Amino acid sequence: MKKLTRLLCAALALCVLLPLSPRLAQAAYPDRPVTIIIPFGPGGAVDIAARILAEYFQTKHNITLNIVCKGGGAGAPAMLDVAKARPDGYTFGFPALTTFSTTPQVKKTGYSLKDFQGVAQITNMWLSLAVNADSPIKDFKGLIEAAKANPGKVNYATHGALSSQRLFMSGILKAFPGVDLPHVAYTSGHDVSTALLGRHITSGFGVTTNQKPYVLSGDFRIIGVASPQRLPEFPDAPTFAEQLGPEYTFPSPHGLVAPKRVPHDRVIVMQDLLKAALADPDVQAKFAKAGLSTDFMPADQFQQEMEKVWNTVGVLPKDFREAHAYLKANMLFYGSAGTVADAPQGES
Repeated sequence: MKKLTRLLCAALALCVLLPLSPRLAQAAYPDRPVTIIIPFGPGGAVDIAARILAEYFQTKHNITLNIVCKGGGAGAPAMLDVAKARPDGYTFGFPALTTFSTTPQVKKTGYSLKDFQGVAQITNMWLSLAVNADSPIKDFKGLIEAAKANPGKVNYATHGALSSQRLFMSGILKAFPGVDLPHVAYTSGHDVSTALLGRHITSGFGVTTNQKPYVLSGDFRIIGVASPQRLPEFPDAPTFAEQLGPEYTFPSPHGLVAPKRVPHDRVIVMQDLLKAALADPDVQAKFAKAGLSTDFMPADQFQQEMEKVWNTVGVLPKDFREAHAYLKANMLFYGSAGTVADAPQGES
């Protein structure tokens, strides 16, 4: 009788535990390192943001974030890795939404928006255009005047032929028909800054995070920021909006995306972890020091933002698509040493 009682008790305990086991497994997530794939080279704004978050995750939650920077190919190889990753919640991408949306709609990448789901927006970066501090060009109109006076000899560089900077500048130049202002595509923000320091280019686009150290060191002067108002950290840098009109603003949202089939509960776990991280005073201070904003947006809203940017990019001007096709056909993509590169790059 006692033996039977023990068996019944054991069976009852098993019945109670079995329904809970999935919850226990869920509660343990993540229980091993999580990989964050960045579609840009190391040392840029996204890499900096990811490493600040990695430090927080390790210190506060004992969760390891493996940061993998995989630049090149306009972000396509990196994002294809994310799309094809096992949908278990242990691999995420950290792209800029503009490049993420542009690349698959202009070239074959093996993925599209339907292969991803939003997890959370992390930061919103502002594009900025800089010249050497001793340049006679003081503002954007000064750049245009210099281009008119020296056709084909004054240029601007970006982090890639499909970068958000290129898209933004293509829109601006429509207001200045006939101006010959060549575009030079480099492989990273670091390369753009190096080229500008070496005076190989007239002006270089970046995001304010990347250009801030050079402004503080007295090497660069920003002649245009794509924010609605002047930024507190750059009070002397004019906005494109004040120089050209209020429509000339261009935010660059960045956030975490997951493969489409990652379970929703794991997406929410990561969303909540990021929400807590971006609300942490220490993380906010480190972001601010790096010139980054903490702009959390939950998964459902970020998904809507992804779709909005994707659809906006989907109606790119025909001439931009044709220009890209021409550049690609003629191999007019330049690398860090001014040599021809195989493919355009990303932007952060």
